[in-house]
Amino acid sequence: MIHTQPGLNEIFAHAEEAYPEEACGVVIGKPGDPSTNIIRRCANLANQYQQDDPIRYPRDARTAYIMDPKDLLRIQSEADAKGLEFVVIYHSHPDHEAYFSETDRDLALFDGEPLWPQMHYLVVSVKNGKVLYFKAFRWDAIKKEFAEEPSAVF
Repeated sequence: MIHTQPGLNEIFAHAEEAYPEEACGVVIGKPGDPSTNIIRRCANLANQYQQDDPIRYPRDARTAYIMDPKDLLRIQSEADAKGLEFVVIYHSHPDHEAYFSETDRDLALFDGEPLWPQMHYLVVSVKNGKVLYFKAFRWDAIKKEFAEEPSAVF
């Protein structure tokens, strides 16, 4: 995978700080040019949503993430102002492996198609408060599923 190590380190630090809850955020930049990447953290509102409506949101921030819409709007405004795009959505899996879960898939799709076909999804495994590894995923239009990306530019 082609990436910038400082950017990954920033994402890893976020994942470790959020532990034992899931961290989440967005990387904005120019697709294919990691030197333009800017990492932006988002608040995980899963605890708040779960507290407000436990029937609709049975999972808390230890096993789910819900990005703060205000953060997403702020990041989108920044990206627009700088001529950048959302290139990566990231989140962590505390005390679990890095995989693209069924929930991740459902959040990334609308009516069976990806909301952002070119988006990379980065999942970070954090165990006992330390990042172990990460995996990246992207939509495979032929297989109609998200597939692991062993070598990606983001």
